[in-house]
Amino acid sequence: IKVLGKVFKVKDKEEKKLLNQRVMPFTVDNKSMKYVNIKIGNTVHRMPRSLKDGHFFGNITLHENQLLNITSKDGIVNFQAVDKDRIFQGVFHLVPPKGISIISDIDDTVKITNYLDKKEFYKNIFIREFKAVPGMVQYFLECKTQYENCCFHYVSASPYQLFEALDNFFRQTGFPSATFHLKKIRIKDKTLLQLLADPRDYKMRQIEPLLKTFPNRTFILIGDSGEMDPEVYTEIFQKYPEQIEKILIRNVNNATASRMNGVHSEKWQYFCDGTDL
Repeated sequence: IKVLGKVFKVKDKEEKKLLNQRVMPFTVDNKSMKYVNIKIGNTVHRMPRSLKDGHFFGNITLHENQLLNITSKDGIVNFQAVDKDRIFQGVFHLVPPKGISIISDIDDTVKITNYLDKKEFYKNIFIREFKAVPGMVQYFLECKTQYENCCFHYVSASPYQLFEALDNFFRQTGFPSATFHLKKIRIKDKTLLQLLADPRDYKMRQIEPLLKTFPNRTFILIGDSGEMDPEVYTEIFQKYPEQIEKILIRNVNNATASRMNGVHSEKWQYFCDGTDL
C-alpha cells in the first residue's frame, strides 16, 4: 500500500483512507475446504466446501411459499452467510421469466473512470471517490418505472475485490439494485493474469448465460466505446436478435458507426451521458 501511495502520489488523509479501503480486499487470505452455511428465512442450507481461492458454488432450491414473507416488492431476498464466528449479510434477486433486463458495463458507462488515460484510470479506481456519469441514475430509474419486471445486471471486467466499494457507490447514488458479474481473480495465482485477458471473451461468457437462462426476457445492452463493448454487443445481437431490445453505447473516444456494423440502425445509439437517452 505504501508503494502504491507513492505511485499515485497520495496527497492527503482522505486519499490514503480510500487507497487502504480499495486495496485491502486484494490482500486478504483465502480459506479452502471450508463449509459456509446460507440462512434464508428460518432455513439454513449447507454449501459445498470452498475452493482454494475461498469461493464456493452451489444451488439452493426454494419453494415459493418459503419466499412469501421475505421478498421485497422489487424481488430482492436477504440472506446470511454464517461462519463459525461471523455472519455476513447478502441479497439475491428473483428475476421473473418475462420482462426487460438491463445489462450494463460499469467503468465509463455509468461510473466515470477515464479508462483511456491510464494514470487517471488508476487514480479514479484507488484514491478518488467514485462519480456517476451524469444522467445515468435518472435513466436507470426511468427504465425501472417504464418497463414491467425490469431487472438490472452489471457485467464488468472489474475484479470482484472492488464489489463492496462499487455496491456502496451504487446504493449511495441511487441506482436501482442489481446483480453483479465481476471478474474472479486471486493475487497469489495465475488468475491474476485475467486482468490482462481479452475483455471480449470474458463478457461473452458472462452475458450469454443470462440470455440463455431467461429466453423469454428481452435485454437492453449498455456500454461504452473505450474497450470492446460495441463489438461484444454486436456479436450478442447477431446471435440473439429476438432478445435484444436495443444497444446503447457511451461514446468516449469519437467512435464511428462502423463499430456497430451488423446491428440494425434503429437498434443502437451512441450517447454522451444519460440526458441523451
